[in-house]
Amino acid sequence: MIAKYIKNEQLANLLEWVLAILAAVVISLFVRQFIFTTAVVSGPSMLPTLHDGDRVIINRISLRLGRPGRGDIVAFPYPIDPNDKYIKRIIGVPGDYMDVFDNLLYINGELWVDDFSPEGAFAAGDMRFPFTIGEGEYFLMGDNRGNSKDSRFASVGLIREENIIGKAWFRFIPLNTIGIVE
Repeated sequence: MIAKYIKNEQLANLLEWVLAILAAVVISLFVRQFIFTTAVVSGPSMLPTLHDGDRVIINRISLRLGRPGRGDIVAFPYPIDPNDKYIKRIIGVPGDYMDVFDNLLYINGELWVDDFSPEGAFAAGDMRFPFTIGEGEYFLMGDNRGNSKDSRFASVGLIREENIIGKAWFRFIPLNTIGIVE
């Protein structure tokens, strides 16, 4: 197509390649910025659901289609080092009243029991309970409750909705565990 405007065939071919590569880069950046991105799980905090070194696709568009909900696994920048992505599960949503009694978590006065964590006990970290989650904030925890730096600790705290990058959607590495993240 360019060849009809440029008489030098080699230059025309080179320009076509450059334009094709440029288009691919622009499309890739658009997809990464607005639709999907990737993250690497670092450490054991999401065991048994996700393992250290797992690579997951983060679905950004899901947040444009609706609010994140309890049980969703999401990625967000670590508040102390925003270049580091954390991956945790949403446990508390805006308006929830969170309390801890006898090392058990209560949400809105009801004992929180889930299938995500192999542990029953709940260590409170250094957050002060009870509290009510504010509008646009979320309480997140790792599935490996005994080894997770999450919203129970002031260094992470409650995560603002606008800081959630997206939902962990698909694990693509390692290949033997490829599939949808739940």
